[in-house]
Amino acid sequence: MKWQVKAKAPSAFFKKFPEFSPLIIQLLYNRGIKTQQQIDEFFNSDFNSDLHDPFLLKGMKKAIKRIKQAIKKKEKITIYGDFDADGVCSTAIIYLTLKELGHKKIDIYIPDREKENHGLNEKSIKKIAKAGTKLIITVDCASSDLEEVDLANSLDVDVIITDHHQTGKKLPKTVAMVNPWQKDDKYPFKKLAGAGVAYKVACALLPDQDPFKKWLLDLTALATVADVMPIVGENRTLVKYGLGVLAQTKWIGLQELMRISKVEPEVIQDSLDGEAPSTNLDTYTLGFVLGPRLNAASRMDHASRAFHLLISQDRKEAEKLSKGINQKNSLRQNLTSKVVREIEGRLEKDISKGGISKIIFEGSPDWPVGLVGLIAGKMADKYRRPAVVYYQKGDLIYASCRSIPQFDLIKMLDKCAHLFDDYGGHKGAAGFRVDVSNLDQVKNIFNKLVEKELEDKDLTPVLETDAELFLEDIDWQNYDQIQMFSPFGRNNDKPKFLARKLEICSLKTVGNGDKHLKMELMMFGKSNKSKKFNAIAFGFGEKEEILKKGQLIDIVFEIIVNQWNGYRGLEMKIVDLKITQ
Repeated sequence: MKWQVKAKAPSAFFKKFPEFSPLIIQLLYNRGIKTQQQIDEFFNSDFNSDLHDPFLLKGMKKAIKRIKQAIKKKEKITIYGDFDADGVCSTAIIYLTLKELGHKKIDIYIPDREKENHGLNEKSIKKIAKAGTKLIITVDCASSDLEEVDLANSLDVDVIITDHHQTGKKLPKTVAMVNPWQKDDKYPFKKLAGAGVAYKVACALLPDQDPFKKWLLDLTALATVADVMPIVGENRTLVKYGLGVLAQTKWIGLQELMRISKVEPEVIQDSLDGEAPSTNLDTYTLGFVLGPRLNAASRMDHASRAFHLLISQDRKEAEKLSKGINQKNSLRQNLTSKVVREIEGRLEKDISKGGISKIIFEGSPDWPVGLVGLIAGKMADKYRRPAVVYYQKGDLIYASCRSIPQFDLIKMLDKCAHLFDDYGGHKGAAGFRVDVSNLDQVKNIFNKLVEKELEDKDLTPVLETDAELFLEDIDWQNYDQIQMFSPFGRNNDKPKFLARKLEICSLKTVGNGDKHLKMELMMFGKSNKSKKFNAIAFGFGEKEEILKKGQLIDIVFEIIVNQWNGYRGLEMKIVDLKITQ
């Protein structure tokens, strides 16, 4: 892996903001935050001033008018969601809002991940219409479902689409579409999650200054991070306040999900002047603890279990649902590891025979369809090439694709459009469904295109660092100012730093199976100064065989705090290491 330090900010930029240390100014520059106004907005998120008017979204006025009409006439409304964490949270946000407004005739429909695809389908539309629904509100889906909306219209069912996916040139004939990506939409921030759009609908429906709006922020933040949306702009404000709400959530289901996940929320500092409460929760809690559990419901069973957990008002029911979802998540983890090992075994055989092709293309009727996307992502990350992983059911192939920055998946899928039953996605993640009789033809087209496109491209992964640090840079002032950059996430990663020529004072493996490496490192500064730091390198246990006391190493690391038994000290979380050359 190549290491690359981001370009240093111009000297004039360092002089503009004397209240910050040079390191913090460099971090601001790396994130494109270059004016006083941008700095103020970034560091001082404000719920009342930083969230845009929901009625700036194209179609919002029509959508709200039709929903209020349905409430007044006591029509049956069906909320039609997606089966991932974003879709489930979006469904819960609209459901809870309608309940808060006193509407009682509400139904929900979330497709089965294995039996149905994303979005509306003919069978579900007919079922919903037959049950007496007069209005469908989609969340996190359906921007491209032209024929399905036409069918609903023909059955005297109105459709409002709320979504955050890219739209096509032709739009469905809906009562209203609320999607920041549609043409001529003037909304200032485009990168909302599906739940972010649903939250804007909820805000438009609820009275001004209604406190219920804030109680929906935990679901909005959870979905935003779980769906890997950029944590910048309006999303930053939603997530920052959402974490504060989550620490004191009123939703019993989230309380039980945190409890079963061994998350113990704590409000460290209450909101004093309208700022977000400070808590011990972070985006890791959302993206790697709670989000995967909500996703596990649909991957291993059905997403409706996660939805019912989120809206539950009964403690025993919520406890039972959270336990079941947690068990499904454990099963998901075990099955994922098993399939990954199986694919790695196949690939290692190919490597021993002379190498593997520039695209991974593997599948089996024994692999759970809900896991193929996860597994494709792991393969693409490890082997640095596009990966296609599929599940076969009868004569149909259900495939998920994941890519690397150097290759556009949609370009590849478009070449086989005539062979697919269905396909979609974006350049980094996509999927398709195809008859098994066409599989070899698809595979051949993929192989040829990938070989051609990647022939002269360097596929070596690059690890970017924010700056090279020296002993004098690692202090509590810099640490505290780095924490001002949280919540971290996409487009605002936790800062990573480079340090050179640290001496290993001690090292040992720790953790289950000795998977991790714990070290004490001596860092040398100016004027013969030096200081020892504790360091942890997760997943680097095998490196103990090639490292030894007294050796000098270069590291990429994050600055962390270790608090234990009254002790509080700065430590290093190692991301990568190399023996000093």
